Amino acid sequence: MSKTFKLQVVAPDHPVLAEEPTLVELPGEVGEFGVMAGHMSLLSTLKPGTLRIIKDQQRDLYFVAGGFAEVNPASVIVLAEEYVKAGEIDVDEAKKIKKQSEEILSEKKEGADLKAALNALSRAEARLKVAEEFKSLKK
Repeated sequence: MSKTFKLQVVAPDHPVLAEEPTLVELPGEVGEFGVMAGHMSLLSTLKPGTLRIIKDQQRDLYFVAGGFAEVNPASVIVLAEEYVKAGEIDVDEAKKIKKQSEEILSEKKEGADLKAALNALSRAEARLKVAEEFKSLKK
């Protein structure tokens, strides 16, 4: 049995990311989960969080804004709303969006789209978490 498997990450307005990792860790809606070659088939929704791609001793991190993952014994396909390589995350912009979202949620103004603010807050916090993990790996 091969130790690697095919991984594809697809998102609108992004090129397809294709890798052959030994392990992938995904932010499932009910918790993070890891996938290795030979994993049982499953379909999972994804929440905003960290996509970790491990190839031998190399670890690549990505922010994933949510979506779906289809897991099969020889492949994983991630249909992401958006993905960004950890080193390309705009931390200042994420902090700004987080602050704005928190203000909207705390004020609860009539006519404010609280669901959109909550979604933006969740994405911003996830981006910051991915950026922080990436920064700690670089040390």
